[in-house]
Amino acid sequence: MPHAFLLLILCAIGFIAGIIDTLAGGGGLITLPALLAIGLPPSIALGTNKLQGVVGELTASTRFFLKKKMQFKDIGLGVCCVVFSSSLGAITVQHLHPTLLEKVIPFFLLAILIYIILAPRLIKVQLNARLSEKAFYIIVGFFIGFYNGFLGPGTGSFWTFAFIVLLNYSIVNATIHTKPLNAAGNLASIFWFVLAGNIDYSLALVMALGQLMGAYIAANWVIYKGHWLIRPVFILVVSLMTILLFLKNYS
Repeated sequence: MPHAFLLLILCAIGFIAGIIDTLAGGGGLITLPALLAIGLPPSIALGTNKLQGVVGELTASTRFFLKKKMQFKDIGLGVCCVVFSSSLGAITVQHLHPTLLEKVIPFFLLAILIYIILAPRLIKVQLNARLSEKAFYIIVGFFIGFYNGFLGPGTGSFWTFAFIVLLNYSIVNATIHTKPLNAAGNLASIFWFVLAGNIDYSLALVMALGQLMGAYIAANWVIYKGHWLIRPVFILVVSLMTILLFLKNYS
């Protein structure tokens, strides 16, 4: 395949992933296999995937901040917890093989999917949260942040689900608050991949251009179309992620 054509394909993949990741999370399950398919070693594919993906997350986060859908003081503690745990995960994954975690993740996604389909309250804002925000960011932020640094794909879906179930956010607010936390985790883990030399910057830049465009478009959809668009896309993406991960790990 000609090099220029390959770069064009990767940019298009980044664009599609940017849209999907902003709406529902899971864009990494498109971009990471693409990077592995062109022959990148797993450690470099992980680092490159995080660098290109964070561009889309920062684009969406900036859009939400500018539209005053969220303020940094609302997520400051969460950002601090995620930066620490994502760094820990990124350091760990470069010394361990993530096989066991890969086999467990599909079952978590299946549970999320069943809950989402059966819970009509996803489109409503609830009054009573199961955790305080402080406890949520410390406990949930640690585990999701570690997974983000360690492996990554599906992190956005886990954040959205956690916001809905534990803080009783609407699916729109959960989606909006997910983006900067995901971005913080990826930025922290990227630092360690950079130190280890595990990033292909040329490929990351090409895919990042697609991510930027896709995330900008999708962020506007989130702001103006709300749950009428997010919920069906979220269900579709989590369904596909679950099926693909089960096939990959158990077929």
